[in-house]
Amino acid sequence: SDKINDLSTLMTAGRLSDDNKQVLVDAYNYFAKAHGADTGERVLLQLMSALPEFHTWNTVRKTGLARSITPSPPKASNTYKAIVFINLFGGIDSFNVLTPHSNGGCYLYDDYFEARGGDVGVGLTLDEILPIDGSSAGINGCKTFGVNSLLPSLKDIYDEGRGLFFANMGHLHKPCTNKNWLTETRTDLFSHHTMKAEAHRVDAFKEGDGPGVLGRMLDVLEDYGLAVSATSVNAHSIMIDGSPTTGRLSTAMDTSGVPRVYHREFLKGNQQELRLFLEKLHSETQENSGAFSNQWSQSFIDIWNKTDTLVETLRGIKLSTDFSSKAPDIDDISKQMKLVAELIAAKDQRGNGVNRDVFTVYMGGFDGHSELKATMNNRLPALDNAIKKFWMEMKAQGISERVTVVIGSEFGRTTTMNSNRGSDHGWGGNYFAFGGDIKGGRILGEYPLSFTDSPDNPINLGRGRILPTRSWDALWFGVAQWFGINEPTDLDQVLPNSQNFGCDLFTDSDIFVSGQSTISGCGGVVETTDVSLNIPEPRYLTGKEQKDICRIAVLSSSKQLKINPSDSRCYISNQVIQESSSVPGSYEVSGSAVLNFDAYIPKEYIDKKKVNSVAAAARAFAADFVVADAIQITEAPSSSPTGEPTISPQPTSSPTPGPTESPTIEIPDQCLSILDGIRVVSSTSSSSKNFYGIDIGSGIASAGNFFFDSGSWVVLG
Repeated sequence: SDKINDLSTLMTAGRLSDDNKQVLVDAYNYFAKAHGADTGERVLLQLMSALPEFHTWNTVRKTGLARSITPSPPKASNTYKAIVFINLFGGIDSFNVLTPHSNGGCYLYDDYFEARGGDVGVGLTLDEILPIDGSSAGINGCKTFGVNSLLPSLKDIYDEGRGLFFANMGHLHKPCTNKNWLTETRTDLFSHHTMKAEAHRVDAFKEGDGPGVLGRMLDVLEDYGLAVSATSVNAHSIMIDGSPTTGRLSTAMDTSGVPRVYHREFLKGNQQELRLFLEKLHSETQENSGAFSNQWSQSFIDIWNKTDTLVETLRGIKLSTDFSSKAPDIDDISKQMKLVAELIAAKDQRGNGVNRDVFTVYMGGFDGHSELKATMNNRLPALDNAIKKFWMEMKAQGISERVTVVIGSEFGRTTTMNSNRGSDHGWGGNYFAFGGDIKGGRILGEYPLSFTDSPDNPINLGRGRILPTRSWDALWFGVAQWFGINEPTDLDQVLPNSQNFGCDLFTDSDIFVSGQSTISGCGGVVETTDVSLNIPEPRYLTGKEQKDICRIAVLSSSKQLKINPSDSRCYISNQVIQESSSVPGSYEVSGSAVLNFDAYIPKEYIDKKKVNSVAAAARAFAADFVVADAIQITEAPSSSPTGEPTISPQPTSSPTPGPTESPTIEIPDQCLSILDGIRVVSSTSSSSKNFYGIDIGSGIASAGNFFFDSGSWVVLG
């Protein structure tokens, strides 16, 4: 007892409860008597390290009852679907995975081969590539493309019509050019770990509730009532992590076996002498017991039960496919894919059954700074075997149409060769997806039309770094729809930055045979309006500033045109900076707000004057609340009244006591919530219901761009 008191002081700061102290006394006495004093002391220390008081700062108060296992969520009637992401870490040289081909006299192959160093370079020769139909890439004279001959499974699946390539894809904050990419993409480009995180988050401005794109998908689907599961194999990935508020934990597994609560002497097989003492240490607690210690004990019991059950479940799974290979199994990639296949086969036996599964597997070593071809020759055969065998097994299980596999990497590599016969960190790359429902045999996106390393090449940033023409958002948008997420607000939760790409996204109709979805707010009229502001320093609008301006433009357009906010999309393009002609010492930053409208809205319904009014409201909002120290650039008055409200840069010197004769516009209700928390310092009394011509009660505002929050009153232009 004295020894346990000393350990309590050392390891729990004296918080050890009397109940758990007695459990430890009983455990020590049992093991010391049965196996000797040394064993008793060793087991005592091991049990101390498992205590809830050791892992949290809480006190523990027991009820004396055994702790119940948290029940698995019920399985819904929805059809099962799974997404598997194969992470090729290091930045695979994907322009040596999908290449041009010289068949038909295609000019692009010679351009590619020359850019990669010619006969002494790193480009693939014609006998190192397998021809595929590349007509879908839409490049004149280039109807044939090539797949690296070390990946024949990709060609076979592609030719089968169940695989497709996504050309020149990568992390983007928004569409950009070779002139503005550095200012429009505010991240640590070309860094392995940063770009891996960006590719797995797919949340450029970190707006999402959960860190990972697949985790956010599961959050939404769990809200729909589906039973979901997230598993990473051999390396944890934030891609599968959802919002912490859900309490859902992802599972990390190893190909060597399911991790268990294990003791080599007293907690294995029939030797279960530790079980009773562990169960007592983590028994049920009272309501006034510490919340964190209770959560620790509940997680301990749940994971213990889950792993034991899963071990027994997987022992009963027999696959039809032999995943072994003559080639070395680099990073156990075939074993990883075999484990995923086993988990898919056990979908109905895990918990109460699973409706939606996401998996990540890992293969590294693709950072080919030197001897690139040797790197690819060493690793691609193992990857090919894993893909081939997994595809065979999915078809054998009769489930291939409900499984989609995406193969990606954190970035592409330079198309030019370095001095070590390797390639360096690039940006855009070519990635592959396959599955039984994939509308395959195609290349989606925009494969480079030239590999020339010159300023005239619009997507070459120098040294062969290719600017992506599609974001990861584009791929996952369509996959999310296929997974069962179609409501615009839910898609925005999964992909918080997808609005920033307008309509430049893939739908499930683009990717899947069964796809029927579109992009809300796309397919109709496209209007472009000016957004110009005077600012005190020469800089572009930040990504967040641009998104805030677009948010107010979308909300304002929904009011002006009487449409749903989801019926339009917006992004800012073509920013230009110049010295201000109206405010000495300031700079004018101007750009275009591109507004896309849904296909169902008739063209004649989109009134250009109303669109300009929307832009004016957005400029006014930006000048006052989005861009620090900005001054709105007002348009010159027209020669005749337009019937539309005008936007003034500053309030009048004194408020009018009553309603004015000026035109009025409605205050979008959504703006009130957006502006919650904004305060505008004003000496004007807030007791009057009318403030600068604002009728707060009726929700109508006179023309003006005044916002007030002393009493939570807000006006939008």
